[in-house]
Amino acid sequence: MFANGNNKETLMTTPVLFHVGYHKTATTWAQRKLFTPEHGFRQIAFHEEAFEHVVKPHGLRFQPSAMQKVIARGRERLDPGEVPVISSEILSGHPFQGGHESDVYAARLKAICPSAKILISIRAQLKVLPSVYTQYVLRGGTLPYDRFFEGTDELGYFAFTPEHFEYDRLVAHYQALFGLENVHVLTQESLQADAETAAAGVAAFAGATKFRGLQPAARERTGVSYPEYAMPVLRRINHVQTSTLNPWPIVSLGRTPRGFYKLAGFILKKPPLSNVLKDRKPISAFVKERFAEHYTQSNAQLAEICPQTVDLSSYP
Repeated sequence: MFANGNNKETLMTTPVLFHVGYHKTATTWAQRKLFTPEHGFRQIAFHEEAFEHVVKPHGLRFQPSAMQKVIARGRERLDPGEVPVISSEILSGHPFQGGHESDVYAARLKAICPSAKILISIRAQLKVLPSVYTQYVLRGGTLPYDRFFEGTDELGYFAFTPEHFEYDRLVAHYQALFGLENVHVLTQESLQADAETAAAGVAAFAGATKFRGLQPAARERTGVSYPEYAMPVLRRINHVQTSTLNPWPIVSLGRTPRGFYKLAGFILKKPPLSNVLKDRKPISAFVKERFAEHYTQSNAQLAEICPQTVDLSSYP
């Protein structure tokens, strides 16, 4: 695989690119379409390893060496010129639980790989929050959207908190840990407007010298969700199906996101219902009313601290 000893030494020291999320910011697209050998990248670990060795360990048991061994093995698969990538949105914290410990995971990444480069992908909050709720329902959630976004005041328990999507806080934290020049912010909006330029920016930041433009397959969409108007039906189906968030329903008629859930979702997103209901977006309307002013200061701060020019004109 290696042309000579110098190439091997270079590959073993090329900075790892950690793509830490956020959730619902085209992370699946990046993992399937962008971070491929055709574009000068190679993923050397996946969600399972990120969870097992970074997220899951109890604070009193965490050891950087476990993930360091995974990275070392992954580097052995690199071809000359490839950038090693670990992309997993769980590294930014779980939005259903308020993103708690996102700072802890950042500190663990620093301990694992001090010279890493950090890619943080974001999306306008009034767009990402409805998408987070649809993901909650996809995992078996049964709360209506207004209850979901209320979070919880129950002592000792965590739920959704809007603070998780104050992006400037996590960006600033990674900048403090890894250095301003080693943190790159990617907006989903930039990918939608000009995926070629946005991807080229990521490649330049990561040092992916083999990047020669997006391959045709990379222009395809991935992970299309069910429409908002389907959520009241789908969350009620979750009451009678087994799922991650509802593992022991009183009656189980299948498993979400399969079974009746998938059948109902398929029917609801197709004509004639889609023709009648396509403009009905109750979750987006609620989010706009509830959180329109919440992120103004955070986004202004983000614009000031971003290490590169980032268009936040569509952000609250």
